[in-house]
Amino acid sequence: MNSKTTITEADLNAYVDGELTPERLAAVEAHLADHPSDRERVAAWRAQTATLRSLFGHVAEEAPPARLSPWRLAAERRRNISRVAMATAAALVLVVLGAGGGWIGRGLIVPDAAEMTLVSEAEAAHTLYTPEVLHPVEVGGEEGAHLTKWLSKRLDRSLILPDLTPEGFSLVGGRLLPAARGAAALLMYENRDGSRVTLYVVPEAGGEAAMRFTTKGDLTAVSWQVETLGCVLVGSLPRETLTKLAKASYGSLDSGANI
Repeated sequence: MNSKTTITEADLNAYVDGELTPERLAAVEAHLADHPSDRERVAAWRAQTATLRSLFGHVAEEAPPARLSPWRLAAERRRNISRVAMATAAALVLVVLGAGGGWIGRGLIVPDAAEMTLVSEAEAAHTLYTPEVLHPVEVGGEEGAHLTKWLSKRLDRSLILPDLTPEGFSLVGGRLLPAARGAAALLMYENRDGSRVTLYVVPEAGGEAAMRFTTKGDLTAVSWQVETLGCVLVGSLPRETLTKLAKASYGSLDSGANI
């Protein structure tokens, strides 16, 4: 058999997929007539393809979730960048005002760009993972000891996960996420009504411990610092409920000692 009539495995695959030209199709069929072993391979491939189509063919027809739309993700990223830029501009205005007469801005508290980035990251993580049914977290709440050890190691902080059961919220679990300044831990809690809140935690240098509130749409974020951690609690719940949850979380995350 010369090179023009040699049948390769690629030809056999193309035959199964219906991608051969009429001339090449005739050559492959002639080859199969004389080669029983290749006929068996082709039959097995066709059976395998039919099985895969029957099991997963519908997936190709399903529309991707709206939250994973590339246009929506791009728009969210643009909004986050815009918020950071606005916060930076506001901070610069306060610096100028302070140089001319600091008393004008007395009592006015505006989060800096770093804090706004932290809040934006926490809001994005909450929006992405709370709708998940099968995989909202990487490690479930029933593995609390393992979750604590794992997140403590990756954040280089000795963590104590908040117990929010007295407030009616049980720990769903947690996951590790990338953050602007390193790693971040995301803890998820849920009440009996199915409402979820997330606690976003990053390693942070010591700073102001006062709680600050940020609202975007139906989401409210409560941010603060405790010892060597920056924390943001996010949820679509009344402000007083989130305040109770934030106070219950305050101080329980960091034992004050690095690993």
